[in-house]
Amino acid sequence: MKWLAYILIVAGISIMFYPKAHSMFYSYQEKQLLDDWSASTSIPKDQIQQSYQQLNDVFSRERKSIENKDAKTSQTSMIGKLTINKINLTIPIMEGASQQNLKIAAGHLKGTSAIGEAGNAAIAAHRSYTYGKQFNRLPEVEPGDLIQIETTKKILTYQVTKKLLVEPSDLSVLRNNMNESNVTLITCHPMKNPTHRYIVKAALYKEEVL
Repeated sequence: MKWLAYILIVAGISIMFYPKAHSMFYSYQEKQLLDDWSASTSIPKDQIQQSYQQLNDVFSRERKSIENKDAKTSQTSMIGKLTINKINLTIPIMEGASQQNLKIAAGHLKGTSAIGEAGNAAIAAHRSYTYGKQFNRLPEVEPGDLIQIETTKKILTYQVTKKLLVEPSDLSVLRNNMNESNVTLITCHPMKNPTHRYIVKAALYKEEVL
């Protein structure tokens, strides 16, 4: 019967370490995107609304078991990286706020302005249960703090202007002002069973061409 005891011990250890392994896997994928990337218009309102409301499912869906196909992302999918020194965060940005993209990166909402262009570029990310990961610490960001986004062509520095807590149906946070360049960061609130969206808005402060 010793073999049964050994099996039970191994099973217990596996269950205990699974959440940590799960978190480490996605952290690795996030870092790979950043490392690989370093080496190297007007859209109808209904499309913006569809993209924004898609977050309801993305934010509320339970995290599923890791599958190999989930890890199949490419450097070409990454459009930039976002850094907030205030909360020690650097995260890849991918085009589209899909469930797959948000497992390892932040996602630019399709239908919103291009990052760095006039208008309002919306970027969404999960709030990870691991401290300091994804937008976990976004509520610590305050007006006046700086957000940096690096694309293949520019380094854009934004200054936070406000933070909000809104209903998931509130599209006003995506409103465009074509006279300036803004970025809107979006995540869920609270972390478990989210009922609202936590929003941080920032305006372009400085632009550097690479």
